[in-house]
Amino acid sequence: MLKLNIVADENILLLDEFFASIANITKVDGRAIQPHQVEHADALVLRSTAQITPKLLQASKVEFVGTCTIGIDHLDTAYMDANDIVWRNAPGCNAEGVVDYAISAINHAWQVHGIDPREATIGVIGAGNVGGRLIKRLQAAGLNVICSDPPKQASPQPLDLPYVSLDELLETADIVSLHTPLTKSGTDATLNLLNKNLIQSLRPGSVLISVGRGEVVEQPALLQRLQNHHDLFVYLDVWQQEPNVDPAIAPYCQIATPHIAGHSLEGKVRGTEMIYQSLCQHFALPITQTLAPLLPEAAALQLGVGASSDAKMILNAAVNSVYNITQDADRTRKTLSMQASDQVAREFDKLRKHYPIRREFSTFTVTGVECIEDKKLLSGLGFQVS
Repeated sequence: MLKLNIVADENILLLDEFFASIANITKVDGRAIQPHQVEHADALVLRSTAQITPKLLQASKVEFVGTCTIGIDHLDTAYMDANDIVWRNAPGCNAEGVVDYAISAINHAWQVHGIDPREATIGVIGAGNVGGRLIKRLQAAGLNVICSDPPKQASPQPLDLPYVSLDELLETADIVSLHTPLTKSGTDATLNLLNKNLIQSLRPGSVLISVGRGEVVEQPALLQRLQNHHDLFVYLDVWQQEPNVDPAIAPYCQIATPHIAGHSLEGKVRGTEMIYQSLCQHFALPITQTLAPLLPEAAALQLGVGASSDAKMILNAAVNSVYNITQDADRTRKTLSMQASDQVAREFDKLRKHYPIRREFSTFTVTGVECIEDKKLLSGLGFQVS
């Protein structure tokens, strides 16, 4: 059997394990990919850092483009559809990791600022692959959730979710978590969805978690409010104009990280597996590789708690045993604050490229919890409770 020629992002985990048996793989820097690198490729396997444009593809023989990510705003899907180039993304691949990040931010706000999620109203903007999962986890934990997603609400068979208008959500929620894709046109476009006026309507003392796409928030307006009033607790993982980000907002955020919310090990390799399956289906190849035997065992698997531990203490211990969000924030602030403006983009990408291994909450078990409500909180938020 002749092997395919695949051009792939060098940072895709388990790339060789999934594709080497069926393809000759040329590894490239996805963000800097050039037309001459893909002209003889049968397929591209990339991430959201690669811009898939007509200029990149028009002189090539590429017939399949796969992105190992949820989002597709970096793909010119209209061009590919018009030129019979099949494209596939990996919907939901890293959704659990992003939800873990949002819950880590909620836990941080509780521990540091005393915002108890059991007494708060949590507003989720966008109820798709990520936001929908977050809503389910928060509801399973017994927390009060509302959400805004006009396209989902207006669909012929809308999901049974606690929908409210965006205005009502921002006026009501103590914690706001953003999970919309980036769309630049149409009635429900999300470009600058959270504009200056809506940013001003956020309740003083509320939490804003931004983990969707950077351009969904009008970042200069958010920075202006933070500079003028210091009255929001902002958890920022996505930025405008990545990787050419403006680090000026970082000191005003509780947590600022370099677009790594979905960078759990499971999320990354789940995306690789999904694109491998799609590519095999397109080229009528047998699917011979599966993810399960390739995943290493998690290093920390269990936490035992004492009878005197309360929910706040237990949740913090469980979250930080799996993912300590402050370590990411400290590393990001230190790195970006030390760079000249022309070096920020390179260092931003380096933080992502060399991101340490992180597992998901579902790999971790908490034992010794006696209170039924505490068990419900922990299991609902994604931990195993024994």
